[in-house]
Amino acid sequence: MSYRAWIFCLFTPLLFLLLPCPLRSEEAIEKKPESLLPLTPPSGWENTSAKEWAKLLNLPAESETKYQSSYRVYIDQGLELLGARPKSISLIAGEDHPDQLTIMFANKGDSASTNLRSNATANASLKDITDIKRLIQADYDILKKNISDQLGKPSTQGFGEAGKAREFPLRWDYQGTAFLLTERPGEYCVLRMLPSSAANQGGKTIRISDSGMRERMKNNVVHRPNGDVIIENIPMVDQGPKGFCVPATYTRVLLYAGVPADLYLLALLGRTDVGGGTSTIAMENSARALAASYGRSITSVSPSLDLPKLETFFEKGIPLTWAMVVDEKLDRDLSSRLRQRTESDPESWLKTLAEKRKVARSIKKNLNNGHVCLLIGSNRKTGELATSDSWGPEFIERWITIEEARAISQGDLGAIVP
Repeated sequence: MSYRAWIFCLFTPLLFLLLPCPLRSEEAIEKKPESLLPLTPPSGWENTSAKEWAKLLNLPAESETKYQSSYRVYIDQGLELLGARPKSISLIAGEDHPDQLTIMFANKGDSASTNLRSNATANASLKDITDIKRLIQADYDILKKNISDQLGKPSTQGFGEAGKAREFPLRWDYQGTAFLLTERPGEYCVLRMLPSSAANQGGKTIRISDSGMRERMKNNVVHRPNGDVIIENIPMVDQGPKGFCVPATYTRVLLYAGVPADLYLLALLGRTDVGGGTSTIAMENSARALAASYGRSITSVSPSLDLPKLETFFEKGIPLTWAMVVDEKLDRDLSSRLRQRTESDPESWLKTLAEKRKVARSIKKNLNNGHVCLLIGSNRKTGELATSDSWGPEFIERWITIEEARAISQGDLGAIVP
């Protein structure tokens, strides 16, 4: 059975969906425990392995670090879940204990038209915006009805940080699991499942002390025999098929710094356009406020891309947000050169890089291909920087010469520090 068919049959019995499914039976519908089981951890939140639950839900690994893991799938058209069409399903965990299962429904990123996705800087027409608002409202209404049919009248609670980051979801509880349904008009409709005890805390998590975070960050630094200084254990957040590189990148560094962050919420705070395109100033201000609430601060870094100066951050385990432009030919080369870099001896690799430095002189910066990613390491011997993009696990580490980096840089570097 295909993944789409399997998950369809797994989830559609949940809330009285009147759709044919071979696993659906009248007896199963009448028993709430059976109908709700797929959205709750099989052995409870404390005793379930996140990795095993992800396998059961067929969610591929997105990120696995020493401190946390996540699993995510983006879903094409065709799947119905709880009466609406999900766009993505994700599971986050700490030390293999599931923390939250999130189902994202209609939203201004994933629901955008193909035209808008291919041109994130295009102005969305009134019809596009109106259609997305309508889809978000429709999903919220049907989910509210279907969940209420099973679990009764919901309550309302505050969830998340203060200000614009604060949400006020509808809440249902069932056997230790809180179901939180949130609609942000024109932004997204999301259903979150988490332990009732965590929901009672309003989404707040325990703050790691500054000294503890500095020690953790420094312990993430790896020195390789070839001269690489690289930061490990940075969470991956896959932005999916939309222009959400800015909120995805900031989500990654905030999570790394011990600050709870959500891709879609940051897109809202950063005033990300329909389909993509984000105000970096709005994003930095919003990220600064979130970071400050957990005792972290955001600092600007000299845009000169001076290797020794950048290395002072990497040695402390501090990654840098980097605004640049994507050169398609160079981007393809970065993906293909990693294996060659690993297999080449030092002398041969330096000769290869010499040719690439020459080619860098002819790169023409296309400002229409703006992008934000992370700088996570350097190598003074070879004159390279390590980059990390929010495009999935295969892009977690790639290497670029300092000359190539300067050719495509937009001169905006930042760091979140304890």
